[in-house]
Amino acid sequence: MNVLVTGARAPIAADIAKALSLSGHRVWVADSLNSPVSAGSPYIQDALRLPPPRADFSAYRSALAATCAQFGIGAIIPTSEEIFWLAGAAPFLPPSISVRTSPLAVLDRLHHKGTFALLAASLGYGVPASHKISQASDLAQLGDLTGWVLKPVYSRFGARTLIGPTPRQLRKVRPTPDQPWLAQTRLTGRELCAYNVAAAGKLLLHVAYEPMGRIGIGASAYFSPVRHEALRLMSERIIAATGFTGQISFDTMEAPQGLAALECNPRGTSGVHLAVQQPSVLAAALLGERRELAPDFFPEPRMLRLPLLLSHPGLWMRPDGRRRLRAAQDALAAAGVPLGAQIRALAEMAGRALRAGVSIPTASTADIEWNGEPIGG
Repeated sequence: MNVLVTGARAPIAADIAKALSLSGHRVWVADSLNSPVSAGSPYIQDALRLPPPRADFSAYRSALAATCAQFGIGAIIPTSEEIFWLAGAAPFLPPSISVRTSPLAVLDRLHHKGTFALLAASLGYGVPASHKISQASDLAQLGDLTGWVLKPVYSRFGARTLIGPTPRQLRKVRPTPDQPWLAQTRLTGRELCAYNVAAAGKLLLHVAYEPMGRIGIGASAYFSPVRHEALRLMSERIIAATGFTGQISFDTMEAPQGLAALECNPRGTSGVHLAVQQPSVLAAALLGERRELAPDFFPEPRMLRLPLLLSHPGLWMRPDGRRRLRAAQDALAAAGVPLGAQIRALAEMAGRALRAGVSIPTASTADIEWNGEPIGG
């Protein structure tokens, strides 16, 4: 099959391309960047350029349809926040193309941190308390803010998240009815993440890991695999409750009061770096088929070496840091992406961040992120 993997800027796109190629498929990757990191993959036919969907959805939709027709694409697999725009474009594509995602309404229910909190609570995985903050005066009901976490209901990578905010930090919180914030009880415990692939509410693939090597308070760059049956069961229940199709990931806290689902990413996340270690199983799941993992399969740790060392330059100086670095392989190197391609991709993103006056994580989704606005045109 000819497969288009969108969001080529995401490191996981290189792993997905590798898994699909090793399983006999021909793979193209696409993005609106000039030098997305997965363009360096030796497992792709070509890296294609699409218009940035957030800036011009109509142009994006037209270019996507033309690309699929030109290369005979049979399936589209999204990796990052372009998934929301792809879901909006899917009804305009030929029915012969399998778009591996759920409808936009389902994605929104999971992406919106407030509605996901309600869903998690209804299934027994909620935090002790969650409050929607639609105006600044709503903050008064929270009392002492040291026990709360505040974040916009549409956000990613921990951007703008405030943990036990100070009065000075609160001055930056400007919620509105259209763009509210969420206040949740601050939990302590063990952070765990789950990456899953599903089809029509059925779990096809699951891996769990402990995120390490944080870049700020957001995304991690080191992924230590774990086995956690309660996390797998939680994933199955949420997937079944929403009838989900596609990749879906959860950030959780194993707290004294039980497992709590903090956030959902209804898209791919870094768990792909672990799942790709069984490439045929990952490829089948991404295309909607279930294959069993090898009975003795337990993935090795993976890391994103370049961002990890840039964010934690002293890691080599500590014995535990050196042990972790020796234990894990660089995910992009394992996917065949040379260091030069990684540096070009990072340089392009750093340049965008510098011009916009934002952080690199914020710049990395600026042209593809979706914050609940209508999709059309």
